[in-house]
Amino acid sequence: MPLFSVYAPDYTDAEAIQRRLAVREAHLAAAAANKGMKVGGAMLSPNEALDKPDAEKKMIGSFMIIECDSYADAKKMIESDVYWTGNVWDKENTVIRPFVTPKPL
Repeated sequence: MPLFSVYAPDYTDAEAIQRRLAVREAHLAAAAANKGMKVGGAMLSPNEALDKPDAEKKMIGSFMIIECDSYADAKKMIESDVYWTGNVWDKENTVIRPFVTPKPL
């Protein structure tokens, strides 16, 4: 079954983080139950967020590897996510691309 990479940055308005946190538990539960979700997680800012113990770790988007029958199914999966419907992910800048890897996931 084909794999797809998904780059889904969050909107950057002042209320974006509140929208993310309001639906985060629902998003995580749905992702855990989704067999097509192979790898996923939050992107952080600043780039040094994990290098320095005291650095602020701000969630700024999501990155995923998903498995679907087709691009249309991958798009449907992303657009049905509560982060999409709840206006967390920036709809104009979300990118879904076919992904291949020499290592099995």
